[in-house]
This record gives sequence, C-alpha cells and structure tokens, in this order.
Amino acid sequence: MGICMIFGAGERVPREFVGRACLTIGRSGYNECEPLTKYSECILRDETDLVIAADGGMDWIKEKLPCLRPDIFIGDMDSVVTDHQNDAAEEHVSVIKLPVEKDDTDMGAAVAIGLERGYKTFYLYGGTGGRWDHTIANLQLLKHISKNGGTGFLIGPQLTATVVHAEEGVTNTIVIRGCDPAKDKGGRPFSLFGMGSAEGVTIRDAKYEATDVTLKDDFALGVSNETAGICTVITFTKGTLLIVGEFLPCDIAFDNPV
Repeated sequence: MGICMIFGAGERVPREFVGRACLTIGRSGYNECEPLTKYSECILRDETDLVIAADGGMDWIKEKLPCLRPDIFIGDMDSVVTDHQNDAAEEHVSVIKLPVEKDDTDMGAAVAIGLERGYKTFYLYGGTGGRWDHTIANLQLLKHISKNGGTGFLIGPQLTATVVHAEEGVTNTIVIRGCDPAKDKGGRPFSLFGMGSAEGVTIRDAKYEATDVTLKDDFALGVSNETAGICTVITFTKGTLLIVGEFLPCDIAFDNPV
C-alpha cells in the first residue's frame, strides 16, 4: 500500500517537501535542501499512492504541482477557484461535493476516505497556518489516524508533526535521525507533548534526556529539545505522544512502521 497524500487550503510547503520527493532528499535544514530539479518530477508519487485535493488544496495542485494529478477532489468548495472545479470534472477526477454545514472538516473527510481504502501512511499538506482551529483539528486527525493503526504526518513549511498512540502494556520506540555533526553546529530540533498524556517517556541521545516521565497536555515539559549525535531514541509505554520538529517522514522511524 502506498501513501495517501492530502492537500488542504493552508500553508504551502516547498515542492521538495511534497510526496515521495521528501523521502529522497530529507530535511537537513530549510535552506539547505537540494532542489527538486535534480530529480524527475514523477518522484512526487507512484501508482500505489492516493492523492486527494481537499477544497482549496486543488488550487495549490493546479497552480504549483501540475504533474501531481489528484485522484479525488473533495470539499464544500468554499475556498477553491471555480475554474479548477470545472477542470477536475473535465480531467475525470472523482469529485465529492460536501455540504457547507457538516460535522467534519474537508481534511477529515479526506482522511476517512484514505482509511476506508486501507491506507496506513498519510501526508497532510496545507493543514497549518491561517486559522488556528483548523490546525488544531488537523493535529487531532493525526491522533485519529494513529488510533486507527496508521501513521500521519502534518507537514508544514518549517515543522512537521506526527502522533504515536500506545496501548497499555506495549512499548513504542521512535527514532529521530540527527544532524551530521560535520555540517551542523547543533542537533535537529524537536518537541514532545502528551495528547491527554503519554506515560513512561524515556529520551536518549538528546540535548535533554529523561527517564520514565509522564507528559501531560497541561504542562510543556517536553518542549524545545534537539537530537544529539546520529539519532535520538524515544520510548513510551502508554497514551498518546505528539512529536513536532524539523523533520520529514524519512527522518523518523517507528518500531512498528506501516
């Protein structure tokens, strides 16, 4: 199974952070990434991937990512150029019109389609910036994806967020790739937050290490850390852990990758 890539109407990221391109170059620093022109445009996706434009995300694809043809165009169409709606129909893209008054966001409806089709890895773009309430809703979506057996990444122009959920009695391990000490003065910045709470959190090979601590959602104990050396290893035993930092999906690994 491939990657479910969903494009919303929020902040746009550099094209080298999009789709499979980010798996090739990584994020070693915002101003140090190799330009995508070094690679073929087709690296953005392959035939196993599902690309969904969520409302105004269609504008981004049509204007800046014309090689990335969406499979599905979904939304209430309140933030998309009318011509792009017409283009989608002419290009035989599956169009799903949602009511303006509904119980879910356009991004949430898109995630539901990906889960229904069996996708386990989600890249959410255009889901940050603008309205804070939508950014928070997308962080909640990451938890929803994790509790449904998947892994979601909310990828912004500067930071990426992902969520890991652990049932009681199961230890989860997360490895964040560090920076090359020969090229970088410091490590890769990251922060950890409990969504509800994350118990038994242990951090090794980081600027600030910890053993068996609990991160709760009312105290930012895990904010503003950074990797030390080749990689940082994080484990926790129960709850939900939100990880935010200067990484892309290729820079982070889990003990049970999907």
